[in-house]
Amino acid sequence: MRERVRRVLLAMLWAACAGCAAQRTLTVESDPPGATLRIDDRVVGQTPYHESFSDYGTRRITLYKAGYHSRSEVVTISPPWYARFPIDIFSEIVFPFGWKDPHGYKLKLEAVKGEVMEPDLTPVLERAQALRLAGPDGPSQLPPRTNSGPAPHLPDSP
Repeated sequence: MRERVRRVLLAMLWAACAGCAAQRTLTVESDPPGATLRIDDRVVGQTPYHESFSDYGTRRITLYKAGYHSRSEVVTISPPWYARFPIDIFSEIVFPFGWKDPHGYKLKLEAVKGEVMEPDLTPVLERAQALRLAGPDGPSQLPPRTNSGPAPHLPDSP
């Protein structure tokens, strides 16, 4: 009976310590604050932004704000020495001491100079409609492009 109680107490102590594993945090700030933040392909909120993460690696951070140029950067979130294999087995599972691993990024947005104009989407929509109506071989002829460059030559379908 005593051995069983001892095992239960050890298991409870180990479980309590397991909750103290590394706390990984990512903080993104912008100048000016209040920009919409996208991490990889997901809009996550406004800056300043703070979240916990579990995986290291490469992330694309993109900021959007009206009146400012969008800014996108690829950042690498590298693990510290205690989170590299095989040391991470001990620091995360055997002896989880509550390591803190903060990662912070501050990005500056540039204000748009001059007047911002709406793009003309008519040529894009015409091209999309031609592609939508095309068969499996593609369109026989696309509408001409309106830019100053030469239109691409498409081979005739057999």
